[in-house]
Amino acid sequence: MTAAAINPEEVQLLREENAVLRAQIEWLKKQLFGSGKSEKLDRAQLLLKLAELEKLTVAAETPKQTITYERTNAPREKRPLAAATFAQLPVKETIEIVPEPVRAEPENYERIGEERTFEVDVVPPQLFKREIVRPKFKRRDDRDQPPVIAPAPARPVQGGYASAGLLAWVALSKYVYHAPLYRLEQMSARWGASISRQTIADRIAITAQWLEPIYRRMQSELLSGGYVQADETPVRCNDPDEKRGGTTQR
Repeated sequence: MTAAAINPEEVQLLREENAVLRAQIEWLKKQLFGSGKSEKLDRAQLLLKLAELEKLTVAAETPKQTITYERTNAPREKRPLAAATFAQLPVKETIEIVPEPVRAEPENYERIGEERTFEVDVVPPQLFKREIVRPKFKRRDDRDQPPVIAPAPARPVQGGYASAGLLAWVALSKYVYHAPLYRLEQMSARWGASISRQTIADRIAITAQWLEPIYRRMQSELLSGGYVQADETPVRCNDPDEKRGGTTQR
């Protein structure tokens, strides 16, 4: 650096700032390690302030750099049209609205076209029964033969009423949409019949048994790899069984 590049005012300013910082550091050292008021001071707070002052000293000695960048304005993504978003939805109901004059005198009008629009509706969950009928038969020519009846089909819950669709709905509601079982119990009354939380919990256990082979296969493939990661971050959640309606850590 040449003599012409040195700014005397900047050098003097840095010297004064350095002197002030050193004086502050010396005062803190005396308060921390000296006699007198050191026993009444919080040593952790003094060490913290000392570290902050040392960082300021280092920052003052570090040369600054100016960084520039250019920002490009990317075009905003256009929102898809409703016709494209719901193009695959099935049409379950078609409503045709005929003008009042045409309904009054249909013979005087000729249809030349139409305009179509749509609205999206939803069917709320609704419980329904699927009856399984197995007729019994008896031979006409030999009345001594026992009646003939088709074997009962296999069901997910042996001797129970829950179908595979109901089990899948409950499992998805709990583990995908995070709906607790007590809330599913409350919602079931609006579906058409109340299902107790204990019954839903039993159905979850049965669903887990059906899915266990898939789980075991996924676990085997995971452990066969050379590197396994796990997220063990604890999460607090509402627990209706906890006293005073508190939360528990899972």
